[in-house]
Amino acid sequence: MNQEDFNPFKEIGFITARTHRTMLNTLNQRLIQNEIDITAEQAFVIINLFSQDGIPQQELSDKIFKEKSSTKRLIDSLERKNLIIRIPDQNDKRNKLIYLTHGGKKVNSKLRKVIFRLLTDAQENIDKKEMEICKNVLTQIFNNLNNENKK
Repeated sequence: MNQEDFNPFKEIGFITARTHRTMLNTLNQRLIQNEIDITAEQAFVIINLFSQDGIPQQELSDKIFKEKSSTKRLIDSLERKNLIIRIPDQNDKRNKLIYLTHGGKKVNSKLRKVIFRLLTDAQENIDKKEMEICKNVLTQIFNNLNNENKK
């Protein structure tokens, strides 16, 4: 990369941030259209719990890449909507394990359909091989930076 030709708006960081924001906004719109009363960020909590129910808040924070305080607000909101429940950990009473309720599982079912459709629309007219390369490149960028942050 030549510093003189550097245009941050054409670089991978800006492009991925813009794409991420657009996908979140579109997901939020589709959740409203499908009468699913949660936000995109709350959706990530539900999806993660569906794949691994009964995990501590810190582990959930790590999985959704949020600070513990932000995760707590998401959990509080979902708990008020009766979509999740916190149960004390039998091994460590200070920890609460987070589980989906029956309502949370129903929302997850609707949510997965909305997200699948969003991703299908987002990947329209993109060759499968190119999409796989894109995913691999983004994963490698993530790993490069994540490893650097752990040093």
